[in-house]
Amino acid sequence: MENITLQGEENFLSITFDDVYGFPNSTCHWGGYEVRTNLKIKSGNFQVNSILWTSTGELHEFFQQLKECNRNLKGIANYMSYEGNLIFTATYDTMGHVTIKGEFSEQNQFNNNLRFEFLSDQTFISNTIQDLERISEKYGNMFGVKKQNKHTVN
Repeated sequence: MENITLQGEENFLSITFDDVYGFPNSTCHWGGYEVRTNLKIKSGNFQVNSILWTSTGELHEFFQQLKECNRNLKGIANYMSYEGNLIFTATYDTMGHVTIKGEFSEQNQFNNNLRFEFLSDQTFISNTIQDLERISEKYGNMFGVKKQNKHTVN
C-alpha cells in the first residue's frame, strides 16, 4: 500500500492508496492512473479523514516540483486534485523551512471545507520525496509506465 506524508512537527497531510485503476495498461485523462485514496490531514486541532480521488500523474508532477524546490531550497511546489477538492502548496524559504498551506473541500450537500497551514522542514520533506519517488518508479509519469520512455525528456 503506497503512502505519501507531508509531515510537520505535530501536523501532517497523508495520502494512502486504496485502489489504483487501469495499472499498468490504461491511463486516465488526468495523467497516470486514477487512484482512490484515504486522505488524512491534521492541522492544529482540526482534522480530516476522507476519500480523495487523484491520479499518479498528478502526484508525479508534484514530486517533480517538490524535488526541484528541495534541491534549490527555494520555490513553491503546487498540487491540485482533478476534482479540485484538495489544493495545497509547499513553499520553501532559504533556511530549509517549508510552509504547507492548502484547502480541502468535502464537496457534498454540506460543502464543508478546511483551510490548513503548518510548518515542516527539509528533514521531513526528504521522507516525502522518497515516498513520491517510489510511487513514480512504480507508476511512471503522466503517461504511465508503458508510454513513459516514449515521452520522457531529459
